[in-house]
Amino acid sequence: MSHFISLDQRLTSLKFTLIPFTSFVFELIYNNMSDSLETESTTSRIGEVKSRIDRLQVLRKRLDEASQANRQEIYAEKQSKRINQRAEVCSERKSKIATKLLAQKEAEERGEDYERKKYWNYSIESVENWEKKQEKVDKRKENSFTDYNQTARKKYKRLVSELTPDLEEHNRQKLNALNSAKVIKIENGEKVLADINSSFYRDANSLHFASIDNQPSDKAVDRLVDDVYKQIERREKYSRKKSIDEDSNNVTYVNERNRKFNGKVNRFFDKYTREIRENLERGTA
Repeated sequence: MSHFISLDQRLTSLKFTLIPFTSFVFELIYNNMSDSLETESTTSRIGEVKSRIDRLQVLRKRLDEASQANRQEIYAEKQSKRINQRAEVCSERKSKIATKLLAQKEAEERGEDYERKKYWNYSIESVENWEKKQEKVDKRKENSFTDYNQTARKKYKRLVSELTPDLEEHNRQKLNALNSAKVIKIENGEKVLADINSSFYRDANSLHFASIDNQPSDKAVDRLVDDVYKQIERREKYSRKKSIDEDSNNVTYVNERNRKFNGKVNRFFDKYTREIRENLERGTA
């Protein structure tokens, strides 16, 4: 009887044996499910990030293409504007010339003086200023190269004409000279003010400008520096090559040498032959 185990006892022992096994099985299943869920979530996140990266690359590519297209359109627009400006300037110049020729022809048919009638729209002062300016321009054109001395003299006169005297400084030095002057008697007994130091009223033999105390002001130095820089800039821009009008249809040369020769001939004889050439071109000769 002692070795006989009842059915209830067997069921109880089996129950206590199955409980830990069942919990172990459930725990294993839960862990596997958790790992699978984490793996699925990680995979979904990676896929989402990858899709965002692909979308960002597509957007960047579109942005680069749009920027390149904009630059190309801007360049094309600038080129078209430049070409249009040249065409407009050329057409405007030709229109002005045609209008002037037509007005001259109409004035000649009516027996009027075109130049005199043209001046009716301007004041006397403006006409005189314009004529003086044109005289200076014509004088400069007539002064062609003969020798280096004449060229140096021409440059000196041009530089001197551009100088502007400092009247304020001149009046200040004059006042200082009068304050330092002394009253002296001349031969006829008349008393006059004389600048003994010869600092202001001096002749060509005076060496006062070379004294140690005589130094130029900062303003004068700055003016000299500006003038030197202007000469350097003018020298850099200067070129002996004459500009060729590409838009002009009046080509009177066959090669570069012939163009230079025609330029020299025109420079000396154009003022005599311009009217004859214009009459031949119009067919009114």
